[in-house]
Amino acid sequence: MYYNTNNETGNELKKSKKKTINQDQFILGIFNTWRINDGITPSEIEHILVDGYDINWPLTSIRRSISTLTDAGKLTKTNKLRKGKYGKNEHVWKFKSQTRQDINDTHTPEERDNRF
Repeated sequence: MYYNTNNETGNELKKSKKKTINQDQFILGIFNTWRINDGITPSEIEHILVDGYDINWPLTSIRRSISTLTDAGKLTKTNKLRKGKYGKNEHVWKFKSQTRQDINDTHTPEERDNRF
């Protein structure tokens, strides 16, 4: 989900929304591809993006995407904590097993109901 905090309009707003969806799908793909049994933190995802794909997205964008995917029922926030990029504890997220079938749908149930 794109949060239009800077009041974009027209084509600029469309581009931003599309980029957000692509980020969500890419990050969900990391959870699916890496299938890390003990979960993964936002900082660990950033490390995978930079080292594995040469992608340098801001950590805030990664966290936004994780929140969107969690709200959509694709990821689960665990009670586990690990040290993050800045030495602070970060929560660990896990991939919900039932979502592996539908990796491209990052909509919340409410958005899904309103698409048609």
